[in-house]
Amino acid sequence: MNYDAFIERDLDAVPAVIAAFRADHSAEEAWTAVTRFAVLAFAPSQHSKHALLACLSAWDLRAVLGERFDDAIVECAVYAAASRQPWSEPPMLDPPKLASDRRGDLEELRAAIAASDRLRAERWLASRYSDLDLAHDYFTAASDDFEDLGHKLIVATAAWRLADLLGEKGRYAMLRVGVWEMAAYGSRESGVGGRGETPDLESLCASLVTNIAANGGDIVSAHELFLFDAALQTVDDAVIRRVCDHLRDINPASTSDPRPPTPETPIYRFARDYGACLKAHAVANRLRSRFPNAGFDEMLAAVQHNLDTAPSFEGMSFA
Repeated sequence: MNYDAFIERDLDAVPAVIAAFRADHSAEEAWTAVTRFAVLAFAPSQHSKHALLACLSAWDLRAVLGERFDDAIVECAVYAAASRQPWSEPPMLDPPKLASDRRGDLEELRAAIAASDRLRAERWLASRYSDLDLAHDYFTAASDDFEDLGHKLIVATAAWRLADLLGEKGRYAMLRVGVWEMAAYGSRESGVGGRGETPDLESLCASLVTNIAANGGDIVSAHELFLFDAALQTVDDAVIRRVCDHLRDINPASTSDPRPPTPETPIYRFARDYGACLKAHAVANRLRSRFPNAGFDEMLAAVQHNLDTAPSFEGMSFA
């Protein structure tokens, strides 16, 4: 794919670039090319990380979207291009060279995060990214705190799922997204475990979904569900317990203002709500069968209402 329009932020030209690529490639190949750009242009900023998350959500919804998957790819491309930092350069795919005594234990990553030392975190990842037991330490560090609505774990989980996108050579670059997010802002706690109780996942999911509806689909309550979904995807009992312990005190009031159901997943300028409505549809699509008693239809109506009525984030700084 010709990325010139993306790099120059010529957003009006992006649909034509996608259409030209699609003339000789599948929708899946177009999505891969757009998401590859989102990865290589990633910076730990609000719009940049949500552009990458929107790409993953669009992929998760490709069967639901059908022919509209192409429209979602275009909007992902527009978001990724608009969110690219003006000073950014394509990062190296290869991991940095390491000293022979480079530490790769969990406490080393925690120390790098506490110091907001991105390069130190990168070197930690370089020493571990091929290890079969990486997942536990990677997700444990990401769940040490839940600042910025839990985005350390949300981004780390997405990076893990996308780790094969660039092939084996690109695995380090993809997982680096997660450690960049972890080191981007400070942690007020480190290594603190949950209460050790077995969480009632079904009840918690129902409460989180109801809370979104009760709060009119706002960003904060939606991200509580996104954090819960991210924890489940780690398949790590300790991480899941920590997240559930963090979310357990949510006790939503019921809403007396039912809204009409959302007929289909909307395609829109994802920067308007940081892609929250799209992500909500992807999460609902993933969790419905596991938690059939949760009110996902009411939740999706609420996030659509938020998209339609709340102030847009599109005009805000992309930093």
